[in-house]
Order: sequence, then structure tokens, then C-alpha cells
Amino acid sequence: MQQIIHSHIDDIRSLLAAFTVTAVLFASGGAYYAYGEAVTLTVTVAQTLTFTTNTNQFGTLTAGSYKIATTTLSVTTNDTAGWNVTLSGDDVTSPGGNTACDLDSDASVGITDQAQWVNGAATTTTGNAVARASLDSSGDVFAFRVMTASSSNGAPFLATTWWGASDADGTAKWAGIASSTVARQIGNAGTGSYSSSAHLNTVQYYLDVASSQSQGAYSCPLTFTTTGN
Repeated sequence: MQQIIHSHIDDIRSLLAAFTVTAVLFASGGAYYAYGEAVTLTVTVAQTLTFTTNTNQFGTLTAGSYKIATTTLSVTTNDTAGWNVTLSGDDVTSPGGNTACDLDSDASVGITDQAQWVNGAATTTTGNAVARASLDSSGDVFAFRVMTASSSNGAPFLATTWWGASDADGTAKWAGIASSTVARQIGNAGTGSYSSSAHLNTVQYYLDVASSQSQGAYSCPLTFTTTGN
């Protein structure tokens, strides 16, 4: 009987020892579980657009001898949808107003404009610009156009259907300044025109007056506005 009791005691000791070893193994080795989780980062790059102008003046005009002046437009943007520019005259009234240039000493005296520019529904649709030979008042007017030359990286903006395929006299098309209440596009660079470098386009002005035009200094305040499409 004593031998049987000792045998059971030995078996229990052996089992406890085995449990102790197993516990030590789990405690020292450890049991770890790994969980995976996907993370997606998002960011939106803000639209940027910088617009500057540079203008050359008419100087002194002798009636009967037209003069040319220019404004260069510089647009830099990251807008992949493109951009457009509108032009209006601060002193032009609508509808039917036609004096963008007023005498500084008497605002009631103005220089006649060509008929206000009305752009086509698209840059491929003709507007109301005309060749110099067809200008109103036998050419004694103030008018403007967008040049085909004098542009750098500006081809997407230039609409030859609106302004003619050449700057040559007889081919180039001119129009009058639109009112500030109906500012109209003079060009639209659509989707695909993005470039990291500046888009340069030159607006050309034509001015001639009749010999009866009051002498003195005139100002022609204009507003160019560029907008992302």
C-alpha cells in the first residue's frame, strides 16, 4: 500500500513539473498576435494663378495718323482645366456705350470706340471683330485685338477665329471695348493648356481720331480679369 501511495505521489510530482516547464516556456517565449490595417493618405493641391500686365502707351497722336499701343498679359497657373481672360472698359456704359477714353479735363468728351466686342460662343465661333478697313467712322476709333505674334507659351489662349490668323493689316480683326457690366472673354485656354512656365499674350490697341477731336490728354481705364476654368 505504501508503495502505491508513493507511486501516485511521484506521478503527481512529475505532472506538476511538466506543467511548470510548460508555463515557463510560454512565459519566456510568449504568444504574440499581429493585426494588419491599411492606411490611405489623401491631399488636395490648391489652385494657384498669378496674373500680371505690362503696357506700352500711345504717346502723342496726330489726327489722321493712327497709333498702336500694347498690353502684355502674363498668366502662370497649375489649373489643368485652363483659364480665360475678360476685358472691359471702366468708363464704357452698357448697352451701346462707346467711349472707353475720356478727356481728363472733361469726362463728357470721349473718343469713339469700335462696336463693343461680342465673342463667339466658343473660340472656334466667329465674333464681331472686323478688319481695319471695315472699322466704324472710317477708322477714327479706339479698338483692340489679341495678337497672333508676341506670344510665348500662349497658343492655347489665342483664338484665331476671333482675331484673325495673322497680324497683317487686312487679316487682323479689331473690336471695341466691352462694358464693365458685360465683360467678355478675349481668349480661353482650355483643358490641357497647363504649363509650369508663364503664358504670355499681347493685346494690341488701335487709335485714330478725326481732326475735330478735342485736343488734350485722354485716359482709357481698362480692366483685364483672368479666371480659372
